[in-house]
Amino acid sequence: MSWIRILFTFLLLLNIVLSWKLFGHDDGWKSYLELQHRRDSIVQQISAIEEINLDLSREIRRLITDHEYVASVIRMEMHYLQPNEVLYIPQNDTFRRLP
Repeated sequence: MSWIRILFTFLLLLNIVLSWKLFGHDDGWKSYLELQHRRDSIVQQISAIEEINLDLSREIRRLITDHEYVASVIRMEMHYLQPNEVLYIPQNDTFRRLP
């Protein structure tokens, strides 16, 4: 009977110490919540970067395979002309191509 009481007292004290470490100490629950918030933020950044990466991969694939698209990009971005064409560039930015 005595050893059961000693074991119970030891487990109770251990429970109190562990509870204090979890809730009362600086490296406990608050730190866990802060790390969880940082992890969620990083996961959101990773998904945004993966979406940008997918868009860029599609653009690269299109630039490699679609020659008409490449020609249209060159004509729009670099103002290249085909023979017998005239290029008009507006003075204000309202007529520029949308991204």
